[in-house]
Amino acid sequence: MLDFFYTTLSGIVIVIGIIAGIGPQNLNIITHAIRRNHEYNVALTCFVADSFLILLGTLGLKFTNSTVFIVLINLVGIAFLSYYLWTKIRDLNLPHDLKISLQILDKKTAVLRALALTWLNPLVIIDTFVVIGGVSTHYAGAANSAFILGAVLGDLAWIFGLTWIARTFARQLNRPRVWMVIDISTIMLLAFILIKMISFLV
Repeated sequence: MLDFFYTTLSGIVIVIGIIAGIGPQNLNIITHAIRRNHEYNVALTCFVADSFLILLGTLGLKFTNSTVFIVLINLVGIAFLSYYLWTKIRDLNLPHDLKISLQILDKKTAVLRALALTWLNPLVIIDTFVVIGGVSTHYAGAANSAFILGAVLGDLAWIFGLTWIARTFARQLNRPRVWMVIDISTIMLLAFILIKMISFLV
């Protein structure tokens, strides 16, 4: 029982360490939480989508070693993230109030974008499906089940913790200068990711 607990805890720590970096998915979660725009629906969508990928990876599917699979992920990701980058650049100089009003999404659109930023984002797929799936191969039997449980709980803790923190400090963060920093950071991050993805394919 103690071994099961420690393995579950290690799964939580490993997963938080892997997914805690600032990426498009996390920035989207923060954005919805600060705006209080269907933030918990977005968080739940990201958690369910992440968990699906974690389970696929940890259940031992062989796609993790497939070059074709990785190339396909990158091609789809380049197309989607290029469009997302273009919309961010397009809206960068809009007046703050207009920008906020345009970016308040209905529930369906918010959920669909959260899904897209998970399943069409190579970074998320590689982190959850490939990396975490690869780490899980070091565990067998009950230990493997404990690691999977820890991985899912770690993802849950990070996503909803991030949502809660951003929502709690929404009043302090919902300012034009803060949004300019978030928007510019998002643009720079997306550009960096796209350069790396294109370099990988070339």
